[in-house]
Amino acid sequence: MRPTIGITSAQRWPQDEERAGKEVLRHAALLESLGAEAIVLARGQATAHALEHEAFDGVLLSGGGDVAVEHYGGRADQCWESEDAERDEGELALIRTAFARRVPTLCVCRGLQVANVAFGGTLIEDIKSELGQRYRIRHHQTRESGKQHDERTHDVLIDGDSALARVIAVRRIATNSMHHQAIRIVAAPFRAVGHTDDGIIEAIELAVPEFFFYGVQWHPESLPDDAATNRLYAAFVKAAHRRGRLLLRKER
Repeated sequence: MRPTIGITSAQRWPQDEERAGKEVLRHAALLESLGAEAIVLARGQATAHALEHEAFDGVLLSGGGDVAVEHYGGRADQCWESEDAERDEGELALIRTAFARRVPTLCVCRGLQVANVAFGGTLIEDIKSELGQRYRIRHHQTRESGKQHDERTHDVLIDGDSALARVIAVRRIATNSMHHQAIRIVAAPFRAVGHTDDGIIEAIELAVPEFFFYGVQWHPESLPDDAATNRLYAAFVKAAHRRGRLLLRKER
């Protein structure tokens, strides 16, 4: 039996792939190549109640626009990407339910920020404004450097004693970068385990690793030939498969 993994998106209707976005479809393709069944979730209530309506074995929070500042007490004048209140509400509800039920979860870019905000963490509203003259790494490569989404633009140093380092089997990884916001204060359930050379948090995991839960600030779905990426997604699918089998045994 293939594990089912729900992927969040900005689309308005279930299974409307044309509105899902290329990024979401890249996640789906990578997960399905590893043996999972990927289901794209429509935004809003469909996302918020996804775990009540279907028995997903895993959840993936994908990238997108800024998380609205009212969710973490940020400054609106520092935000310049589109906000989506309906998507925020749905994903905040989903991640809290997934966490409570110990559903294997992978959070990517905006998804990492949503997870952090959901549990009381805060965000840097705009990295360039925050760092000023110390801003040397171009964190939004497609806008600031004209690089494509599948190009690597900077390294991320992974803590050697982290669970994430054991999953991806590297201490330093060359990544792409398409974000202007980042974690400021890490929420209590998590710990920061990946940073760029300028100090920006690029990866989180559970402070007490009770189940599969990782967040990365880069976009691994655009680096499908990367060995570390494949190990991360393969571990995610394996965790989802294990949870699906446990639930099946309980039902019997």
